[in-house]
Amino acid sequence: MSIWSRAPSRIDLAGGTLDIWPLYLLMDQGLTVNVAISVYSQAWLRPDGTDHYHLISEDSDLEATARTCEELDVAGPLGLVARAVRHFAPAPGLTVVTRNEAPRGSGLGASSSLLVAVLAALQKLGGQAPDSTELVNLAADLEVQTIRVPTGKQDHYAAVYGGANAIWFGPGRIRVESLPFSDEFARRLREAMILSFTGESRSSGPTNWDAVKGYVEGREETRRGLDRIRETALAVREAWLAQDIEALGRLLGQEWENRCRLAQGVSTPRIEKIVAAASQAGALASKICGAGGGGCLVTLAREGRRDDVRQALEESGAEILDFDFDLEGLVVRRLP
Repeated sequence: MSIWSRAPSRIDLAGGTLDIWPLYLLMDQGLTVNVAISVYSQAWLRPDGTDHYHLISEDSDLEATARTCEELDVAGPLGLVARAVRHFAPAPGLTVVTRNEAPRGSGLGASSSLLVAVLAALQKLGGQAPDSTELVNLAADLEVQTIRVPTGKQDHYAAVYGGANAIWFGPGRIRVESLPFSDEFARRLREAMILSFTGESRSSGPTNWDAVKGYVEGREETRRGLDRIRETALAVREAWLAQDIEALGRLLGQEWENRCRLAQGVSTPRIEKIVAAASQAGALASKICGAGGGGCLVTLAREGRRDDVRQALEESGAEILDFDFDLEGLVVRRLP
């Protein structure tokens, strides 16, 4: 019996970095707002009749084989999947195939959604009933062990729940508030929102760790920057509840300014060129997804200017990525 799983990636609208423990405790409370999208990570578990473990990444064209779980290379390019398999230690004779639809270094939380998909499939294989909180916590822990710096949990929650969420981080509790997403608002927002890949890959770990370290060390500029990020996240939540796309656009620009002021290297000359081209063509605002430095760019176009903005993004060197909003979240199924 084979198992298939799928988890969405996300576009972070505001509040990134505030989901990292223990930063949100030091700030008393953190809030991240994101929306899940149909850029998926998938996993297949297939009994193969052998006496070993076989890992295959279709999107990166990588494979790894080991006779025991302990021999799986957790430091290699398939380290996340290897750690997941080692954690559950299923019986040998198993092939794990993964596919990630996001560009490498996209900033869409795709590695987190991939790990969630693999872990959920392994849970199903072992006959365990999935528990959302346990799944998120386990995925975040294994990710930290792999990237060797603290990581947040907003990506994992988006992968599990789907939809649009305001995720509140506080002492002893993380609360996922599902934001209303009417068909009409979804249509209007989808018409305004454009996702593109800048062509530059990025890694969020060092940037996020520098922010946490700066807050702990009492750097006033870092503390003020993170406070501004939280204030913007609160305002983004209110704009979403009001279904006010103009306000969302203004706040998206504010979030981007917050990011650029928080740390060096968040923006690059290439990103600035693309953002400026979109703005001149009729964009309300643009921001890089994730911690910055490259990856995907989310843009909100003014009403009636979507085609102009898309063309400007492409002409400035960005690759348009087609997507829709994902309202389903994590899906796990047994296959015949």
